Amino acid sequence: MRARGFGGFLAAAILAGCAPQTGAPAAPAAGFGGVAARPSDLTVTPLNVPASQFPTATTTELTGIRGDLISATVTLSGGATVGAVYSRTAKSWTQLQVPGSASTAAYGPALARSGYRIVGSYKDAASSGDRGFAYDSATKRYSTIDAPAKLCAPKSCNYTIAHSAYGTGAYQVVGNYDAVDPYAGAAPEGTYPASGHAFLYDSATRAFSTIDVPGAISTTAYGIWIDGSTTAVAGGYTDGKGVHAYVRALGSKKDMLVYNYPHAAITHFEGITGNGGAGNYNVVGDYSAARNAAVVYGFFLTVSDWKAGTPVVIGKVSANSVYGRTAVGIYQNDGKPSGYYVSVPVVDPP
Repeated sequence: MRARGFGGFLAAAILAGCAPQTGAPAAPAAGFGGVAARPSDLTVTPLNVPASQFPTATTTELTGIRGDLISATVTLSGGATVGAVYSRTAKSWTQLQVPGSASTAAYGPALARSGYRIVGSYKDAASSGDRGFAYDSATKRYSTIDAPAKLCAPKSCNYTIAHSAYGTGAYQVVGNYDAVDPYAGAAPEGTYPASGHAFLYDSATRAFSTIDVPGAISTTAYGIWIDGSTTAVAGGYTDGKGVHAYVRALGSKKDMLVYNYPHAAITHFEGITGNGGAGNYNVVGDYSAARNAAVVYGFFLTVSDWKAGTPVVIGKVSANSVYGRTAVGIYQNDGKPSGYYVSVPVVDPP
């Protein structure tokens, strides 16, 4: 149960086999047409759940990183999924599953005043799609996050997926929901319909608001970072000109970066971390090459005062999240999908 959206489509290509082999440097993608995307030879390090704790696991998809914690969605042999959290300090895994759910997917972790918080989505018998959730490790409680029906009327709110959270006490969550015709059926996995909307949820007020990019046909919100009064959200959107990555400050009409990897067919930001105050961030994303849309590359990008720096290509991987300069995601390890992490070095502009 992968997060729906542009990132889900790109990750599907990674799972299908377009990524480097174990132990080999990730294949670089120098900017197409000579445009300066600094190539990298980054060796990714595999990280997967242990068979002793997850005996039927078939794949581990690393989905988020914050501080000491890495979140993952683990596919089991029967096709169902469970969430997992890895402590980099303790080198231990914790399994997560919403009680009564058929499948659970874990995405962005966040540090709480006591313990941590994980958001994600789950499937149950009461819904035809996905429902969002937040998990508190201190209380061991799961709270459901569903898009309210009024946002989708007269259509139905079908999929609600929480992608990322921020805040140690009261917290805010970003993610996506779909407004669909209840008689039309769900869109195929790995696609993102024109009904897709980005949302912001506030745990203190329980307010649930739509935060689509103005003028977009559909929008995703995959990452959130807060500096003082500035709430920055990263993701992707589609309009009449194509599919673009963005970082924007909510409530501002000017503080926004729209980014298209040079000559790519699709570009999408998957994760965001702070880098020196409002308007300064490290982001990771995926792009597909215009000359071969089935090939997907993950990349790292520094944003300074809302302006894009020089991208560092990680390789033929899905780059799902970032903290500091450590990225996590999925790649092909000897022909099998695997989770990975990698430290992105500081490079000089070309």
